[in-house]
Amino acid sequence: MKGIAEQMELIRRGVAEIILAEELEKKIARALATGRPLRVKLGLDPTAPDIHLGHTVVLQKMRQLQELGHQAIIILGDFTARIGDPTGKIETRKQLSEEEVRANARTYEEQIFKILDPEKTEVVFNSSWLAPLTFAEVIRLAANYTVARMLEREDFSKRFKSGLPISIHEFFYPLMQGYDSVVLKADVELGGTDQKFNLLMGRTLQVAYGQEPQVAITMPLLEGLDGVQKMSKSLGNYVGITEPPQEMYGKLMSLPDALVVRYLELVTPVPLAEVRAIAAG
Repeated sequence: MKGIAEQMELIRRGVAEIILAEELEKKIARALATGRPLRVKLGLDPTAPDIHLGHTVVLQKMRQLQELGHQAIIILGDFTARIGDPTGKIETRKQLSEEEVRANARTYEEQIFKILDPEKTEVVFNSSWLAPLTFAEVIRLAANYTVARMLEREDFSKRFKSGLPISIHEFFYPLMQGYDSVVLKADVELGGTDQKFNLLMGRTLQVAYGQEPQVAITMPLLEGLDGVQKMSKSLGNYVGITEPPQEMYGKLMSLPDALVVRYLELVTPVPLAEVRAIAAG
């Protein structure tokens, strides 16, 4: 494994925030001393069948951590996907059927290995520990957080102030994502900047369950081909990772010049020194 300073430099590439950086340094130091790699968690809810370049921002960061010698744990959220992440939503999401989620999960599992090293990746399904929870265990989990704190989330707060409904099961989404970290004893969790609340929930619950809190690493949301809104299949500004090469090439040639360096930094393995040289012209 590389030393602490070198690892931190590589990990910081393209990162929006590390909560907390000093904790991460201590965890890396312990990993070096004990020979036990960090357990790095990334949750993916298979709510749609295909992965696009926007999803690969966190996958590229996970690949970097694998190359540093750490253990990648991919959670395919087959249980949480049935609820749907309420992050950024102004209305309750339509619940997917178990069959839809399973079909999507199969394609996700195939697609993530276009980026991740399968030999260094553990893939788990959160239904294996969330589905068996008893109601008493769910109450214990829910007792660790308050409605007032849930309403600190911008999306919930907006809906509450606007008189729009918030279903009780939506409050359970961040609790379930946080509980995933407890079950897996995660050292680090990756996510987009829009996932910060959920990642911090993992820290809170780990402490409540007597564990050391995970470090949360958030990555920027990738702008789509329009250069304005985040990449999304529904907006049509995306590049799917299973598209034919010529189609990908055609789409990326339409990318605004101002975003080329950002794409190089976030979704490619091009060395950072080269990216900086390109940015400098």
